[in-house]
Amino acid sequence: MQKTAFLCVLALSLLGQSVSAADLFGRVSEGEVMRQPILGRMTRVAFPSPALGETRTIYVYTPPGYGSNPAKTYPVLVLLHGVPGGPLDWAGRGDCNRRFEAAIATGKVPTSILVFPDGHGPFWKGGSEWADDVAGRCKMETAITSDLPRFLKSRWHVSSDPNQWSLGGLSEGGYGAANLVVRHPDVYRNALVFSGDLQVKDSWGDEEKIFGTSAALRAANSPLTAIHSVPVDQCRKLRFYVAIGADDDEDLQTEGASFVQAARLRGADGRFVREPGRHAWDFWSTQFSASLSYLGKWLTESR
Repeated sequence: MQKTAFLCVLALSLLGQSVSAADLFGRVSEGEVMRQPILGRMTRVAFPSPALGETRTIYVYTPPGYGSNPAKTYPVLVLLHGVPGGPLDWAGRGDCNRRFEAAIATGKVPTSILVFPDGHGPFWKGGSEWADDVAGRCKMETAITSDLPRFLKSRWHVSSDPNQWSLGGLSEGGYGAANLVVRHPDVYRNALVFSGDLQVKDSWGDEEKIFGTSAALRAANSPLTAIHSVPVDQCRKLRFYVAIGADDDEDLQTEGASFVQAARLRGADGRFVREPGRHAWDFWSTQFSASLSYLGKWLTESR
């Protein structure tokens, strides 16, 4: 993923200045997120994950009126953070709660639940690539595709229909969203991908520790390649919104366009967007709002 920020932190540290990734990217405190003036509710939740062998903190947003009708079930959108980053970023820096509530109020999306998991791992920059590593030290893919849905279904009024389950993410989280939807179409059917790589790259810095040196394993975790292996009858159920800034890396733009084209050829619904912007929150927040029209359409049509 993006190495520039990490190198900036390293350079400043070598100059004797104490600078953390949080300092560079802007701190997001739990308090400021919980005090947001929203109509829905943010809840801090302890999430026990057998795959990770520990309990992690996740945050769950429930929309206005949640629970008023016990028979009603809700779509779920799980938002994956980038690295450096954390589960509070989407709400604290991306303003997604306010944007999502506005989309609900105008009928752009059905009332839904948002989930913000913690994807930190033991690898470079503290990331996990939202994947299961070959050594079994961090089984993040299993946590997100098995443990988390099971946990949410046990605690909230969420839909059991995979068509109503979506993943979204930025940068490393964007890669994770695309990769996990391609690999688990029986769990998640919709992906919102913002500035994400769509194939495993040797430049990430953690790719060998996570995926080893097996070309087959790397291909199986590269959405640009793996989409060709998804059976057509399953691919027809998938939907992708892929947005890359025109000022972002050229390879991301090329991969995004190629991936959406390949997905559509196999029957998936796909939208590729290349708009002015860079690898930053102003682009991600804007595109998150823009993607909700498509997400709302997908959720409504697949009911």
